[in-house]
Amino acid sequence: MKKFFLAGAAAAAIVTGGAALANTAQASRTVAQTPGAHQGPRARTQAATRSEVQSHVATMFAKLDSNRDGSITKEELNALDTKREQRAEQRAARFDPAKFFDRLDANHDGKVTTAEAQAAQSQHVQSKGGKPAEAHATAFGGLFARADTNKDGVITRAEFDVVGKQMKARMEHAGMARGGMETRMFDTADANKDGRITLAEMQQAALSRFDRLDLNHDGTVSPAERQQAHQMFKGSRKPQ
Repeated sequence: MKKFFLAGAAAAAIVTGGAALANTAQASRTVAQTPGAHQGPRARTQAATRSEVQSHVATMFAKLDSNRDGSITKEELNALDTKREQRAEQRAARFDPAKFFDRLDANHDGKVTTAEAQAAQSQHVQSKGGKPAEAHATAFGGLFARADTNKDGVITRAEFDVVGKQMKARMEHAGMARGGMETRMFDTADANKDGRITLAEMQQAALSRFDRLDLNHDGTVSPAERQQAHQMFKGSRKPQ
């Protein structure tokens, strides 16, 4: 039961654009991103300080530096990408949309109500022994809204079949398109272009991005600043 809902939560996050990502994927993106800048709903609603960024980068660097030589190479990132893709494929192989629906449909009447979906989420939370991650809860709610195509507050098996197929397909392809993006991030962080990223280079890349987001230069990036900076950067990329 626990395994099933873990797979379901991951699938829901993929479908709704949530933040249920593997630690290695998050670590790879940290090469050139400030933590929280492009993460899920919870990260976007929290402030971040410079010291938190440095601490987060140090933790992620340790995960990426697999041979513990004090630097990260593209080969190390590629190896982590391969493992991530293999795990995604394994999750997709285990995920059965029909069984997922049957788990949600507590009274087996061929439809899932909001109450049944909430009960399933609560059961998942209890099996985890704590409060749900905000991103997972948001993803679960987003899954229900996406599946309920006629917005009548009920998901039929026919409605869920459509979303279930999309979930499985996205799980099968999760992570496969990130290689080019991570290569560009690597090149940005590799300040001296020696093909390796040190902790100092990684932190400098993250802090440089932090400083661009910290519009009032008070050492903290607020959700409002993050949104404002996003709009500014988006506008600057528009063709003149």
